[in-house]
Amino acid sequence: MDTQKKPTLEHGIPDPETYLPGTPEWIWWAIGGGLLLLLLAIWGLFKLLHRPSVSPPEKPTQDFFGSALKRLKSLEPECPSRPLAEIAAHASLAIRAYLANSMSEPALYETVEEFKARQSNLPREAETLLTDLNNAKYARSTIDAVRAHEFVARSRQCLETIHSARTVTT
Repeated sequence: MDTQKKPTLEHGIPDPETYLPGTPEWIWWAIGGGLLLLLLAIWGLFKLLHRPSVSPPEKPTQDFFGSALKRLKSLEPECPSRPLAEIAAHASLAIRAYLANSMSEPALYETVEEFKARQSNLPREAETLLTDLNNAKYARSTIDAVRAHEFVARSRQCLETIHSARTVTT
């Protein structure tokens, strides 16, 4: 007897694999498609996680000082023909819009008293000018070209003072 060969019994029963059906072809196609989808998903996830960071678009720089000066300059020809209250209101609005836009101040939405109570960093001339403009806005108004020109000139000077103080600190 051969010691290398294992003993077998002859019982006449064939191997079970002969009775099992073969693997259908569609299963192999499904496995291949699934693997392909898995590879595509991994590749997409890799691309998503490793894409270069996109910096947010730069906020366009606006010249709030220039636009406030333009507003004041457009008031000058109207001084002889418009009531002093309107000139004062527009001059005040130009200064407050500059403060609101350039310094993120809530100046446009506050009364003069609220604004003055909260301010500690504005020059004294700005507080005085805004108070004078406020008084002129709510007083009985007539056309006064001299005072209107004075308000516009003081507003321009105040705006330049605030702007120069702001550019020195930034």
